[in-house]
Amino acid sequence: MISVTNPRKFTTIVLITAIIVGALIFRFVWGSGVMLKTGDVRIAQGEAGSQVWRALVEEGYSDRTIPWKWYGRSGSAEKIQAGTYHVEKGERIKAVLQRFISGDANQNELSITFPEGFTLKQVAERLEQRGIGTAKDFAQEAVASKYSDEFSFLKDLPPNRSLEGYLFPDTYRIAKDDTVHDVIMRMLGNFDKKITQDIREEGKKNERTLGEVINMASILEKEVQSKQDMALVSGVLWKRFDNQEGLYVDATIEYIVEKKGNLTAKDLAIDSPYNTRKYRGLPPAPINNPGLTAIMAALRPEQSDYYYYLTAHDGTTIFAKTNDEHNANKVKYLQ
Repeated sequence: MISVTNPRKFTTIVLITAIIVGALIFRFVWGSGVMLKTGDVRIAQGEAGSQVWRALVEEGYSDRTIPWKWYGRSGSAEKIQAGTYHVEKGERIKAVLQRFISGDANQNELSITFPEGFTLKQVAERLEQRGIGTAKDFAQEAVASKYSDEFSFLKDLPPNRSLEGYLFPDTYRIAKDDTVHDVIMRMLGNFDKKITQDIREEGKKNERTLGEVINMASILEKEVQSKQDMALVSGVLWKRFDNQEGLYVDATIEYIVEKKGNLTAKDLAIDSPYNTRKYRGLPPAPINNPGLTAIMAALRPEQSDYYYYLTAHDGTTIFAKTNDEHNANKVKYLQ
């Protein structure tokens, strides 16, 4: 039995012990409690809190991952906002976390969206409108040979081929002082991340090169208004491709004559390898920058007995098995 002869002394010992233990726990959980270096931290759209904090530790900004787990219990950690945040050496970790959650990011940053199916020209024009370089600069910079060392998926492209098809559509947080080179690196990096090695290997198993898949996806992106019909149209077009027939799609002609719809007889007769009525197979290069849905539809076509399709005025895709049925659909849905 322990005999306590001096209660006040015992209480003092307990308090000191509690303080020491508390300090040790705090040190274990929070590490140094402050950021270890100065720099800009970029948080991507949709990035999980655990990923962010792990990256901060790996890059030397912090020496503990546990604080984020504590925030995670309340759900706050998953409410972090995308953006670029400037952190200072010595800044308290708790304050940094609160800024990440409140979205108090740098004000010298732009949020720019490039929709699925945007062409390289449209990307360049949007950047120029937002003050990032000029459209001419972007077009001159967006050449495969300039980036093939960093991104292996570009190595099979002809050296002077533009990056049409590989500028992944998404919403990007872009610093106002970024160059067109910086933006292109971000977009190609996004493509590299989204089009995983498994996806590329699946294409090889189907005897389709990545270039062919992206090319077909770009056609589907413009040719098909209904995303749920993309895989079925993909099956029709790959069937024509494998039979060495013309694809007969208007989207490739619209790309080369730079107009949407209302193609004239002169347009349809244009002598260009992008005229898939006149030239068999795929066009020389993608006609836009397709999104993941179109890419997966090109990769995984839905097989059917259909050989023809058209897009009705309301955007619905109408399929047919024979030319006679297709002609009847033209009368029914397009007049």
